[in-house]
Amino acid sequence: MENNKWTPKRICAILVIIFLVFIYVATLVVAIVWPGNGAKLFAMCLFATVVVPIVAYIYIWIYSKITGKRTIASVPEVQGAQDEVSEEEES
Repeated sequence: MENNKWTPKRICAILVIIFLVFIYVATLVVAIVWPGNGAKLFAMCLFATVVVPIVAYIYIWIYSKITGKRTIASVPEVQGAQDEVSEEEES
């Protein structure tokens, strides 16, 4: 069965991809048409390439905390660590 569910995680990922592609194309076009600002736009692209996915990850993490749903940004629970804590408390 095909899963075509539009989740906030999928929408966020698509928006991030569209934004990054847009700034790369815009940088290329502006660097060709207006060569004086190429270095500034390249720096902006590098900054956005790092910052935009981090912001998207934080958005997904906050969404998981608000809704209580498990997402890709959820911290996995470690089963062994919980057992060790309860054993130390019993001693």
